[in-house]
Amino acid sequence: MLSSSSSTRPVDEDTTKYNPLHKSAEADKFQIFEQWLRDNGAQFPQLELRQYDKQSDTSNNNHEDNEGLCYDTIDNEAEEKKDGGASDMGQSADSVAMMSLDNNDATAIDDGSNEMRSVHATSPIPPQTVCVSIPKSCLITVEMGQQTPIGKSILHSDVELDAPKHIFLMIYLLWDRKVNGSKSFFAPYYDILPQTLRNMPIFWNAQELQYLEGSHLLTQINDRSDAIREDYERICSISPHDFPTIASLEDFRWARMIVCSRNFGLLINGHRTSALVPHADMLNHHRPRETKWTFCEERQCFTITTLQSIQAGCQVYDS
Repeated sequence: MLSSSSSTRPVDEDTTKYNPLHKSAEADKFQIFEQWLRDNGAQFPQLELRQYDKQSDTSNNNHEDNEGLCYDTIDNEAEEKKDGGASDMGQSADSVAMMSLDNNDATAIDDGSNEMRSVHATSPIPPQTVCVSIPKSCLITVEMGQQTPIGKSILHSDVELDAPKHIFLMIYLLWDRKVNGSKSFFAPYYDILPQTLRNMPIFWNAQELQYLEGSHLLTQINDRSDAIREDYERICSISPHDFPTIASLEDFRWARMIVCSRNFGLLINGHRTSALVPHADMLNHHRPRETKWTFCEERQCFTITTLQSIQAGCQVYDS
């Protein structure tokens, strides 16, 4: 039976509960999201969100554009780049995705671009400045997914899954959205996640996939789709009453792409895990890197620190 915990946060974490009264007719969901973070101790005083201009920024490897095929690999580094496997495809997924969406009727296809935001400096930021600090209480971790009823069922089973760490992040995301809904501590974060991921080849229709005829990408897309479906069916087999009511296969596919394009591999208090980090996951990628990120045990926060000067108005990237 599905059940909601008495608190929408883990009981061992003390945090200011988000007050829905912060919502107003004048505030959009991104303002509400940023206020929720600030209310709970996050700091990003020199940064602002701007609507993403894909025409000018497509060369800078937006997270979602590059993560259409996600190979959920975890290495042994304390700080791991957000997993996604874009390097396996070079630049082809990005350019092909844009070609497909741009050649369709923009009024007929919602590619989610209106929901995209990039992160910019509001004033000059010197090197070695912590420009983003997100408290541990605002992170969604693997362990939180393991503590859900479905997560516990997976742990107690002998089922083999394609990417267990990512699966538990997905489980928490899907479970919490379904069970706690608008009362969830993370509701402001869920509200700003893209509702459609049409810029990822794995969600393209047959007509769009024709652009990839003759490319090995078609095989990769089919293999990834099969792996996602098999994981979904395995979880349904060990939680036949609960999990199908939590998520459809399409919901599961959406969560898989959200997690594999946004999660950070972290060492938190000596324990290696993966996490969704609100706000930090909105930074686009750029090489050579201009910032570094880690979990700071002293602050008990996820932090992003500049490695060079960033001018006012410039986009702030991670690597």
